[in-house]
Amino acid sequence: MNLLYRLFLILRFLGHDLGYALSYIIESIILILFVSISLIIMIYSFRKYMARVQMRIGPNRVGRFGSLQLIADALKLAGKEVIFPKERDDLPYKVAPFLVFFGLILSFAFLPYGDLAWFGNLTITYSSVSIIFIFAIIAIMPIGEVLAGISSRNKYALMGSLRAVAKDISFEIPMMLSVIAIIMMASARTPTALNFQSVVATEILPYGILEPLGLIVFFIAMVARASYSPFDMGESDSELVSGYSTEYTGMRFGIFYMGLFGSIFLGSIIVSLLYLGGFNGPYSGYVGFIWLMIKATILVIISFTVWLTMPRIRIDKLVNSGWKYLLPISFINLVLAGVLTLGFGW
Repeated sequence: MNLLYRLFLILRFLGHDLGYALSYIIESIILILFVSISLIIMIYSFRKYMARVQMRIGPNRVGRFGSLQLIADALKLAGKEVIFPKERDDLPYKVAPFLVFFGLILSFAFLPYGDLAWFGNLTITYSSVSIIFIFAIIAIMPIGEVLAGISSRNKYALMGSLRAVAKDISFEIPMMLSVIAIIMMASARTPTALNFQSVVATEILPYGILEPLGLIVFFIAMVARASYSPFDMGESDSELVSGYSTEYTGMRFGIFYMGLFGSIFLGSIIVSLLYLGGFNGPYSGYVGFIWLMIKATILVIISFTVWLTMPRIRIDKLVNSGWKYLLPISFINLVLAGVLTLGFGW
């Protein structure tokens, strides 16, 4: 039983086709609300956590404990005058932030969330190759950043987008080699190893225990892809004003900001699924979704701590760390995964 079928049972009096169509629409709305509310909670938690680390109070004026501050900020951004650069490339400039956010929402649609009590399985879209879909979508999202930097016709924005491209290329290859190692081990136990749900089902022991090198490489690569400190080469606010988002105002700037936190949450869920057992845990057939959210929340807190405590790495050292360190480590991890799979029959 899954959420879609539960919704259909409620709406089946409308007929088969109309009932399923409305069920899909409602399920999509639930996904958007889930992502949006998660991002609001993350941004509020980050601002309070950052304030505590810096010995400040943080948001405390609007709503109890400042809980409505983000709504006030969103209304402020929506009400701001939208200023367009005079020499912009109009269509790419306007499309860029929505391309990032659309890719983010689409990524969440292919993730397996496990079961939750009466609602059943909360997975929105099932695919036998969901791992390929997710990483293809993740690879598309930076295109929005590149379009924003180039179309703004601003030298700081252009430099930020070029730095972002260099960073993504440096860390994407080690990240994908780590994923290949996971697929190699999972394929020994299931013929559908390109599916997240099947990979989680094969985790008798979390792959993070069997592949600690892969976990480290993948987590660092996901941090780099999310583009927050110490890997915020695309923004570099102390050097490049605000990088590729320099010429954006109002809600378009807010969409880029939400995309940053969405990438952190998305990366935490993916790491949880691939390396920490995902929704596996006691009574996972009833509260698997809760287990997944607990693991993802712990990784989000670790990400926030890294963000607030690590200084920005110089661009040449950042790129070298991907090619000279993470890439060889990911190859070693791939060999070890082959040994575990073929030599020990794991």
